[in-house]
Amino acid sequence: MKRSLRRALWAGAVVAVTVAMVPVTTAFGAGTVTTTFTKAQDWGTGHETRVTVTNGSSATVSTWRIEFDLPSGTTISSSWDADVTSSGNHYVAVKKSWGGALAPGASFSWGYNGTGAYKAPLNCTVNGAACGGGTPPPTTPPPTTTPP
Repeated sequence: MKRSLRRALWAGAVVAVTVAMVPVTTAFGAGTVTTTFTKAQDWGTGHETRVTVTNGSSATVSTWRIEFDLPSGTTISSSWDADVTSSGNHYVAVKKSWGGALAPGASFSWGYNGTGAYKAPLNCTVNGAACGGGTPPPTTPPPTTTPP
Protein backbone atom coordinates (compact mmCIF):
# COMPACT_ATOMS: atom_id res chain seq x y z
CA MET A 1 0.00 0.00 0.00
CA LYS A 2 2.83 2.41 0.85
CA ARG A 3 4.54 1.83 -2.49
CA SER A 4 1.39 2.57 -4.51
CA LEU A 5 0.70 5.66 -2.38
CA ARG A 6 4.26 6.87 -3.00
CA ARG A 7 3.86 6.32 -6.76
CA ALA A 8 0.55 8.18 -6.77
CA LEU A 9 2.08 11.09 -4.84
CA TRP A 10 5.11 11.12 -7.16
CA ALA A 11 2.88 11.11 -10.26
CA GLY A 12 0.78 13.89 -8.77
CA ALA A 13 3.90 15.94 -8.04
CA VAL A 14 5.14 15.49 -11.62
CA VAL A 15 1.79 16.64 -13.00
CA ALA A 16 1.70 19.61 -10.60
CA VAL A 17 5.22 20.71 -11.58
CA THR A 18 4.45 20.32 -15.28
CA VAL A 19 1.25 22.37 -14.99
CA ALA A 20 3.05 25.00 -12.90
CA MET A 21 5.75 25.37 -15.58
CA VAL A 22 3.33 26.27 -18.37
CA PRO A 23 2.64 29.84 -17.16
CA VAL A 24 6.37 30.43 -16.62
CA THR A 25 7.14 29.41 -20.20
CA THR A 26 4.34 31.59 -21.51
CA ALA A 27 5.54 34.58 -19.48
CA PHE A 28 8.73 34.79 -21.54
CA GLY A 29 6.59 35.71 -24.56
CA ALA A 30 4.46 38.20 -22.61
CA GLY A 31 4.64 41.86 -23.63
CA THR A 32 6.11 43.17 -26.81
CA VAL A 33 9.52 44.04 -28.22
CA THR A 34 9.13 47.03 -30.56
CA THR A 35 11.32 48.91 -33.00
CA THR A 36 11.08 52.52 -34.15
CA PHE A 37 12.92 54.27 -36.97
CA THR A 38 13.62 58.01 -36.55
CA LYS A 39 15.05 60.30 -39.20
CA ALA A 40 18.03 62.02 -37.54
CA GLN A 41 19.20 63.93 -40.63
CA ASP A 42 18.22 64.23 -44.29
CA TRP A 43 20.39 66.09 -46.77
CA GLY A 44 18.50 65.06 -49.92
CA THR A 45 21.12 62.73 -51.38
CA GLY A 46 21.51 60.87 -48.10
CA HIS A 47 20.18 60.53 -44.60
CA GLU A 48 20.91 59.27 -41.09
CA THR A 49 18.41 57.02 -39.31
CA ARG A 50 18.30 56.07 -35.64
CA VAL A 51 16.68 52.70 -34.87
CA THR A 52 15.51 51.98 -31.31
CA VAL A 53 14.65 48.51 -30.00
CA THR A 54 12.53 48.59 -26.83
CA ASN A 55 11.76 45.65 -24.57
CA GLY A 56 8.17 46.16 -23.43
CA SER A 57 7.94 42.63 -22.06
CA SER A 58 8.31 41.49 -18.47
CA ALA A 59 11.30 39.26 -19.26
CA THR A 60 14.86 39.92 -20.36
CA VAL A 61 15.38 39.63 -24.12
CA SER A 62 18.75 38.08 -24.93
CA THR A 63 18.81 38.95 -28.62
CA TRP A 64 16.88 40.74 -31.34
CA ARG A 65 16.57 40.47 -35.11
CA ILE A 66 14.98 43.21 -37.20
CA GLU A 67 13.96 42.60 -40.81
CA PHE A 68 12.71 45.37 -43.07
CA ASP A 69 12.59 46.56 -46.66
CA LEU A 70 13.66 49.99 -47.89
CA PRO A 71 11.73 51.62 -50.72
CA SER A 72 13.30 51.77 -54.17
CA GLY A 73 16.01 54.42 -54.42
CA THR A 74 17.01 54.07 -50.75
CA THR A 75 19.87 51.89 -49.53
CA ILE A 76 22.02 51.58 -46.41
CA SER A 77 25.59 52.68 -47.06
CA SER A 78 26.95 52.23 -43.51
CA SER A 79 25.68 51.22 -40.07
CA TRP A 80 26.85 51.16 -36.45
CA ASP A 81 26.05 49.21 -33.29
CA ALA A 82 24.25 46.41 -35.19
CA ASP A 83 25.29 43.79 -37.73
CA VAL A 84 23.38 44.61 -40.92
CA THR A 85 23.15 42.43 -44.03
CA SER A 86 21.07 42.86 -47.16
CA SER A 87 19.65 41.08 -50.15
CA GLY A 88 18.38 43.63 -52.63
CA ASN A 89 16.30 46.12 -50.65
CA HIS A 90 15.61 43.63 -47.83
CA TYR A 91 17.72 44.23 -44.71
CA VAL A 92 18.38 42.19 -41.58
CA ALA A 93 19.89 43.80 -38.47
CA VAL A 94 20.95 41.74 -35.45
CA LYS A 95 22.43 42.57 -32.08
CA LYS A 96 26.22 42.79 -32.04
CA SER A 97 28.00 39.95 -30.24
CA TRP A 98 29.21 42.38 -27.57
CA GLY A 99 25.71 43.76 -26.96
CA GLY A 100 24.09 42.80 -23.71
CA ALA A 101 20.58 41.55 -23.12
CA LEU A 102 17.65 44.00 -22.94
CA ALA A 103 16.11 44.10 -19.47
CA PRO A 104 12.35 44.67 -19.17
CA GLY A 105 11.64 48.30 -20.09
CA ALA A 106 15.15 48.87 -21.53
CA SER A 107 15.97 50.25 -24.99
CA PHE A 108 18.94 50.00 -27.32
CA SER A 109 19.66 52.23 -30.33
CA TRP A 110 21.70 51.65 -33.43
CA GLY A 111 21.87 53.63 -36.63
CA TYR A 112 22.63 53.78 -40.30
CA ASN A 113 23.45 56.21 -43.08
CA GLY A 114 21.44 55.74 -46.23
CA THR A 115 21.62 56.90 -49.79
CA GLY A 116 18.78 58.98 -51.20
CA ALA A 117 16.25 60.99 -49.24
CA TYR A 118 14.84 59.38 -46.08
CA LYS A 119 11.95 57.00 -46.71
CA ALA A 120 10.32 54.98 -43.93
CA PRO A 121 11.09 51.25 -43.94
CA LEU A 122 8.41 48.78 -45.00
CA ASN A 123 7.42 45.27 -43.80
CA CYS A 124 9.31 45.62 -40.54
CA THR A 125 9.48 42.76 -38.01
CA VAL A 126 11.44 42.36 -34.79
CA ASN A 127 11.97 38.81 -33.57
CA GLY A 128 9.23 37.73 -36.00
CA ALA A 129 6.51 40.14 -34.78
CA ALA A 130 5.49 43.50 -36.24
CA CYS A 131 7.92 46.27 -35.25
CA GLY A 132 5.10 48.29 -33.71
CA GLY A 133 4.00 45.32 -31.63
CA GLY A 134 1.45 42.61 -32.20
CA THR A 135 1.61 39.77 -34.66
CA PRO A 136 3.86 39.45 -37.70
CA PRO A 137 2.53 41.20 -40.80
CA PRO A 138 1.04 38.92 -43.46
CA THR A 139 3.40 37.94 -46.23
CA THR A 140 0.58 37.61 -48.73
CA PRO A 141 -2.67 39.49 -49.00
CA PRO A 142 -5.61 37.77 -47.33
CA PRO A 143 -7.80 35.79 -49.70
CA THR A 144 -10.74 37.66 -51.08
CA THR A 145 -14.15 36.19 -50.54
CA THR A 146 -17.04 36.62 -52.86
CA PRO A 147 -20.51 36.94 -51.42
CA PRO A 148 -22.88 34.05 -52.16
